[in-house]
Parts: sequence; C-alpha cells; structure tokens
Amino acid sequence: MREGVKSWAARSVVVSGAMVCAVMLGCERQQAAFVPPPPPEVTVESPTRQRVADAMEFTGTTRGYETVEIRARVRGFLEKKHVQDGKRVQQGDLLFTIDPRTFEAAVQQARAELATRESELKLAIVTLERTSAAAATNAVSKQEVDRAAAQRDGAIAQVDLAKARLRAAELDLEFTNVRSPITGRIGFIRVEEGELVGASEPTLLATVINDSKVYATYDMDERVILDLRRGNQNKRPGEDGRAELVVRMAMANEEGWPHVGRFERADNTVNSATGTLRVESIFENPDGAIVPGTFVRVRPEFGEKDVLTVPDVAVMADQRGRYVLVVAGAGAEGSVERRDVTVGEVVERRRVIMSGLTEADRVITNGVQRARPGGTVKVGGGK
Repeated sequence: MREGVKSWAARSVVVSGAMVCAVMLGCERQQAAFVPPPPPEVTVESPTRQRVADAMEFTGTTRGYETVEIRARVRGFLEKKHVQDGKRVQQGDLLFTIDPRTFEAAVQQARAELATRESELKLAIVTLERTSAAAATNAVSKQEVDRAAAQRDGAIAQVDLAKARLRAAELDLEFTNVRSPITGRIGFIRVEEGELVGASEPTLLATVINDSKVYATYDMDERVILDLRRGNQNKRPGEDGRAELVVRMAMANEEGWPHVGRFERADNTVNSATGTLRVESIFENPDGAIVPGTFVRVRPEFGEKDVLTVPDVAVMADQRGRYVLVVAGAGAEGSVERRDVTVGEVVERRRVIMSGLTEADRVITNGVQRARPGGTVKVGGGK
C-alpha cells in the first residue's frame, strides 16, 4: 500500500515539474517574440525642371592653327643649326644654314654668263643699225637686214635666259639659309650639323607649329547632322543667320568645360566607311595650355532646352541600364519602386532625365543603400 502511494506521489511530482517547465518555457517564448525593425529612413527629392544647354559630347583631337614642315630645298651639307629643339621661333628667324659655297660659285657663273649675253646683244643691235643704214643706200640686200634683225632677237632671248639662270642661282643661294615661314614652336630637329641634306629629296629638317590657336577635330554621326540641318533650313552655322555656334572643350585632366571656342568648319561629304562627318572648332590658346595632338572632350551647344534633373548620386546602373529608386505615395512611409530612366549629361552635379520620371515622383537621394525595391521606407527629409 505504501509503495503504491509512493509511486503515485512520484508521478505527481514528475507531472507537476513538467507543468512548471512548460509554463516557464511558454513564458520565455512569449518574452522572446520577434519584433520587426522600423523601416529605414531615407531622404527624397522631386525632379526639378530647369533650362540647360542643348548640347552633345564628342571625343576629338587637337591640332595647331598652322603646321609647316621645314625641308631642305637645295642639296648640301648642313653647316649650322641656329635654334634648339622645342623653342619658340618667330616668322623669318634663321633656323639652319646649308654650306653656301657651291651656290655662291653658281651665282658668279650666272652673272658672268649674263654679262656675256648682254655684250652680244649690244653687238647685235649695232650690227642691225649699220645693216639697216646700208640697205637704205642699196649697199646690202634686204636679206642681210633680216639676218641682222634675227641675230638681235636671238641675243635678246639669250639675255633673258641668262637672267633667269641668274635668278635661279640666287634663289638656290637664298635657300641655303633656312628660315621659319611662321611664328610658332619648333619640334625635334631631325638632322645634325655635317649631314648631307636634299640629296635625293627635300629632307625634313623640323616641324614648326603655330599653337596660338588650336583646332579640335571630331566626327559627328550623319543622323545627327541631318537632324540639325533639317532644323536650321539645311544650312550650316554662319550661313543661316544664327550667332556663332559655341563649342566647349576639356582635356583629359580637366573638370567641366574650361575652354570656350566656336564652330569653324565641316567637311563637304560624309565618310561612307564610318557614316560620320568631320567637324572642326577653333579655340584661342595664347598661353599654349592646349597641346596639339591630344585627345579632348568636345561639347557643341545648339541652344537651350527644358529638362528634368535629379542629383547625380541618385542615378544607379546595372545590367538592365540606368535607374532610380522612388517612394510610392505621399505619406511619411511608402514602398520603394524601381524606375528605369533615360539619362542625359550632368549639369552642375545634377543628371538630366530624358524619360522615366515626372515632377511628382519622390526620388531617393540619401539612404539608397538601405532601400530595396518592394520594401518600405520612412521619408525623413527632402523636398
């Protein structure tokens, strides 16, 4: 009997302990229940409508306003270099001297030949005068007069020929002093003193580039050209009454568009191989900051246009393209939506939006990393 009571008591203790444990576990579960975190806070801004330049961007290269290859025009040994590589030169400066002795001798020979021909001409004139006087008294025949006149005419021609040869010899002598035809900067000199130049062809001595102005050369797609011409009476800038077309430029290490120039000219035919038209714009370069031959960014401006803009930091990109995140609705909280957009250039840290947004949209500009499409966010600031 006592053993039965003990067994029942033991079972009661076990059941009671189990109930106590169950109650305790239930309390613990109730105390550890999951509480969702509050929605992340973001800053939003509505797209702003503003007027910006109607412009396009191209990649081009620069070249000097004038470029001249200095070549030896006569054959001879280079006697003297009068300028150092890379120095600025003025128009008419003496750059090189080719040994002139051979050409000085040729000039003296040509002068002597001219003197001989002039003497022959004087004799021919006197002979003609005497023959004509004798013919007046029938002392000589008319044929003798004609012969004397022909000799005089031949002597005149010989004098003219001698003068031409003298002029050619003087030019060759003049070409032994090689002068700069333009003002600019000379490049590397390709020859050394003592070298034979002009032996088989005009030897390239150096190149002088006038970089006081530079051209930016770039290619425009033919579709762009056709659209622009259709909108401007099929005329080029300067032919249709418009003001000069402003073109801005920046080198590889420059921010923004620090150089302002103008449209200068365009080619007269589209390159059928590339489907582009070559265009050149001109820029002042008084301090030589723009180096000819460099790659540059070029931005011709065709007018102004009204566009929507958002801060550039709000625009993201993935394999699908450019997009922004917007907050739906107008309340303090809202769901996040992805909006694919077509973008234009950046103007003062604001990205031009060509399509995909309206002025009523609330674009997330701060806290983008905490927002996910389909999730909920709290709007903490913006406009």
